[in-house]
Amino acid sequence: MSRIEHHPNEDTLLSYAAGSLPAALALVVGCHIQFCPHCRSQVRAGESLGGELMSALTPKALSNRARENVLERLALQESQSAAPEAVGSLKTAEANSAQDTMPSLLRNMLKEADFDALPWKKTIAPGLKQIVLDCGEGQARLLRIAAGQKMPVHSHRGSELTLILRGGYSDKLGQFNAGDVADLDGSVEHQPVADDDMDCICLAGMDAPLAFKGWLAKLIQPFVGM
Repeated sequence: MSRIEHHPNEDTLLSYAAGSLPAALALVVGCHIQFCPHCRSQVRAGESLGGELMSALTPKALSNRARENVLERLALQESQSAAPEAVGSLKTAEANSAQDTMPSLLRNMLKEADFDALPWKKTIAPGLKQIVLDCGEGQARLLRIAAGQKMPVHSHRGSELTLILRGGYSDKLGQFNAGDVADLDGSVEHQPVADDDMDCICLAGMDAPLAFKGWLAKLIQPFVGM
């Protein structure tokens, strides 16, 4: 895994620290910070600030949903504490093989640690396979884009976070490699193209469907599900 160059926006990290991101987007951030010490420290700083603000408020009973969020965050913190701090810099030979390391959050959901052993499902879109993840809020899915394959040109009806887990892709925003996150909204129209040397595997979370450009892409969108 190369050095991480693309991170979630600061507002996204603060929303994650506050527990206000939809679950699908929070999953992407949670997986990213397992690899990225920089973003992990920003989340911890946001949590500390939130704790100071909360201490000045009158306590109120948690709703069921809020209680579940707290328990999920505690479980995430436990998994992060077990992750080596050096993963983000990846300076050792062992760390260079981390491109095939599945984040513990995904391992817990999928009960599998090998990307190639997952039950990938073909879609009607050429060169695209996916696994839909049930997060309860928003859409989350693992995508496997064949080497050299172009995704349809699209923009976003809401927010989308995409974490590269293996391989990479390029678009008008630059080159994205394993560990990088694309933090996108409706102002961005792009066409990711997977690198030629290997399939690109990424985790995408969104709070609204994509807005595809072109009649063919729009025609197949209901079958792809994005």
